[in-house]
Amino acid sequence: MPITVPNLDDRDFDQLVAEAKARIPVHTPEWTNFNDADPGITLVQVFAFLTENLLYRSNRIPEANRRKFLTLLNIPLQPASAGIGLVAFRNDRGPLQAWPMNPGVELRAGKVPFRTRTGVCILPVTAALYTKKPQNSLTAAQQARLNDLFQSFLDQANDQLQFYEPRELPAPETGKPLPLLDLADSINGAIDRSLWMALVGPQGAPVDAVRAAIANQTLTIGIYPDASCAGKTLYPATVATQPVADPGLVFEIAAPDPNVTDGLPPARYKRLSIEYAENVLQSPGIVQVTLPRYEELLLWDFDPEEEGTGDYPPLVEDQDVAKRIATWIRIRLPLPQQAATNGPATSSTAAPQLRARLNWAGVNAARVVQAVPVTNERLGVGTGAPDQAGKVANTPIILEQDPSTATTDQAAQASAFILEVENLDGGWDTWQQVDDLYAAGPNDAVYALDPESGVVSFGNGLRGLRPSLGRTIRASYDYGGGSAGKVAIGAINKSPSLPGGFKVENPLPTWGADDGETVTEGEADISRYLRHRDRLVTASDFRDIALRTPGVDMGRVEVLPLFNPNLFQPGSPIDGWPGTVTVMVIPRSDPVQPDAPVPDRLFVDAACRWLDPRRLLTTEIYVRGPIYVPLWVSVGIVTLPGQVREQIHRDVQAALRDYLSPLVGGPAVPGASNLDTAGCADQVQAANACPPPPRGTGWPLNMEVRVQDLEAVATRVLGVRYVDSIRLGIQTGSGSGLTEVQDKVSITGLQLPWLVAAHVNEGAAEDLGDLLGGPAGPQNLKPVPVTPQLKC
Repeated sequence: MPITVPNLDDRDFDQLVAEAKARIPVHTPEWTNFNDADPGITLVQVFAFLTENLLYRSNRIPEANRRKFLTLLNIPLQPASAGIGLVAFRNDRGPLQAWPMNPGVELRAGKVPFRTRTGVCILPVTAALYTKKPQNSLTAAQQARLNDLFQSFLDQANDQLQFYEPRELPAPETGKPLPLLDLADSINGAIDRSLWMALVGPQGAPVDAVRAAIANQTLTIGIYPDASCAGKTLYPATVATQPVADPGLVFEIAAPDPNVTDGLPPARYKRLSIEYAENVLQSPGIVQVTLPRYEELLLWDFDPEEEGTGDYPPLVEDQDVAKRIATWIRIRLPLPQQAATNGPATSSTAAPQLRARLNWAGVNAARVVQAVPVTNERLGVGTGAPDQAGKVANTPIILEQDPSTATTDQAAQASAFILEVENLDGGWDTWQQVDDLYAAGPNDAVYALDPESGVVSFGNGLRGLRPSLGRTIRASYDYGGGSAGKVAIGAINKSPSLPGGFKVENPLPTWGADDGETVTEGEADISRYLRHRDRLVTASDFRDIALRTPGVDMGRVEVLPLFNPNLFQPGSPIDGWPGTVTVMVIPRSDPVQPDAPVPDRLFVDAACRWLDPRRLLTTEIYVRGPIYVPLWVSVGIVTLPGQVREQIHRDVQAALRDYLSPLVGGPAVPGASNLDTAGCADQVQAANACPPPPRGTGWPLNMEVRVQDLEAVATRVLGVRYVDSIRLGIQTGSGSGLTEVQDKVSITGLQLPWLVAAHVNEGAAEDLGDLLGGPAGPQNLKPVPVTPQLKC
């Protein structure tokens, strides 16, 4: 039975003043001046203001009672989650020296506070990123001219020139797709599987002085991998895990041989020593490397025709940047032999395959979190009584996922809450946080924490130690979070801790911020919580808990028990793998594919972190997004007389998209209304005479798409007399054309339909071919740069 929320009194200020004025003639007929300037009316307004405040506080009493009811049921509300991101510091006009900064530096995006979670040594350099993009569009005449120009580089009989275009990786910009570099794609990405990072000194600073300032220092490199993700797997706890041995990339610095004085020294590089690394191919993170001594920070002295050839750094056409380069760092994929030997470590959330797609890289980077720190707040004094509790002054408490404290990709939840109790010697003992006090022993110094309310609970002496009488209790923690932590590129740009001449900004939007759960939402989950007790056992448990994943906007969850997406083949049973569960997650919105939302890496990571501590130890969980089957539909209709054909055609297209939608498609569900106005001839008809038709809850799994169903959907649109013909097409195996389907398109496993294009024509349906757009050796290759000047 739902909890009824009483409203003790809903009168507002104006109603109270009007009611008081209506009583004046009854009690004091001689009072005839009711203007605002009258002192009596002023007093009436003052008391009406005080009464309105009293009514507001009284109406909050039911909410307090509801919170207490949830507390008695031991059902905590989900706290707000904090925004997380990367920032990059710059020393534009400061002193030409390294500037170390410890974690905890205060940053701001407007009024939203952030704190750095990793230390950084700000070096007086910035990063200019370049790639060697294959050049495959040269004419025969251009190739012949370039072959003559670089003929001297062909030393062996099997040498062949490989032309590339030196291209700078642009910085991310608001409103534009993120830049993308695929290191593993030597055809369209980088011919040498490398990202070249030039460390550029400030304007006007001597290069030798810059090298002296960065020598022997720690360079912090931030990397943001592409967010597209095929899914992740939560393996059973019995599977052994290994620590992350390396970030998945190789970091090398230019190391010319100073002893070679005759001619150009060979392209030699030295592998940098890694002080600290996160797996930056799996999630955004940082890598800290140690730069060599000043004597080893060298560059090659190129002749004009030698620069950028072979394994040397790419040609930099901007001479203002080229003359300020202190050194080059090459970030590349490991060689196949290294990958086989030192491949990415397996973990409880290892991705199905290693990807090498990057959106951004930079130097002087640090991880930040939306939080405000509180140090040594006094919670009270121990009473020696059982079940003592205290409450912190600021909520909600941030319990973030901190990769720096983990030894595997699945980081242990690092609580930023530190509770200390004064001991007999006047020192402080740190108590440990536990999820359940009933599992503690009588001498265990533990406590339980509700991060949403900030309540700290202690044991009763039998289950958990009681704080001794008269001993002070204090806590240090971070609080904050909320949707305000989702900020755009460049929003984090202020810090009172930075010296003059230093700047900071976030090169990418932050992620993970979300508002906490309200009391009303907590009440709605009471029955489900009492059923599953926050444990993943049945399919409905998986669905209910996954829908509450914090930090993401979950649109739909499907659970497939006994299903392994890596082994499934169309036509085979979907329940043949005991101990496995596949959870398909779909975001509520996707700016790239609005009609076919796909979860990105951060979305899948959030779902994995939420599900992992709630699953059975022996359960293997696959978190995946949908696999869309592209469809093309051409419909020929005949409209009723007097209708606007163009509007009816758009309504038919909208109806088909809604019907095939992964979020609101499929057969109509009673009670679920479609707020769109598809099927109405105009807005007036939509508002008055056309009630919203019922909508579905998303295209069901394993339900085929039939031509007859699409015809029925088009026929039900108001203004359509009948459907003349309809054509349904799917892409051929080569992707160069469409194959018309006469009856149905099978949908199996994690597949869902995706309407790529729909064309509506008056009369007969158009040909499907008009709907499809254009299609998306053992030689020693010698890369040589191709600039616009060389093409001429």
